[in-house]
Amino acid sequence: MKPYNKLIISLFAILLASNLSVAQVSYQQNESNSKLMVTGTSSIHDWEMEVGDYDCLVSASADENQQISIESINFSCVAESIKAHNKIMDNKAHKALDSDDHPKISFSSDGNISAATKSVTKTKGKLQIAGKEKEVELEFSVDEAQADQFKVSGKIPVKMSDFGIDPPTAMMGTLKTGDEVVIHFDIVLQNMQTSKAN
Repeated sequence: MKPYNKLIISLFAILLASNLSVAQVSYQQNESNSKLMVTGTSSIHDWEMEVGDYDCLVSASADENQQISIESINFSCVAESIKAHNKIMDNKAHKALDSDDHPKISFSSDGNISAATKSVTKTKGKLQIAGKEKEVELEFSVDEAQADQFKVSGKIPVKMSDFGIDPPTAMMGTLKTGDEVVIHFDIVLQNMQTSKAN
């Protein structure tokens, strides 16, 4: 074989190996190590609710420097799984979210996002609540990046009025919730192929 041909084959092999090393992989939440909360204020006290039933699917890749490249984020949760473990508050929240007609809340982002570990990254995506969709800013950081998983932590501030939601009230209007709530997430994303193998 001519030296020129050997050089071409070698370059092709290097390029192929490089492309494989940064191939996009599907990641899904590891529920036992993840947590999702919604917090807010009221005229009497601050409050928080935990999200119990959700799915988070991320298409991403990581290089040797732990630089995470995220191609897409798709998240959804069951509105009635958002609970404060207080029946009155839970019922009022689910009614405000119009959970009978719109049982799911969703978020998606398709932009290419480059995130370095231990640093804050911002991106935009579409959030749908109570049947209304708005563009919101997602702020997050990547921690504990490993070969088969990485952890994302962050928050999304949301005004209920932007989605046509009237902030719930209680005690004959004495207790009024604030318009802004904050979605906090602390999610471990697991390589789906690795997860299935285990």
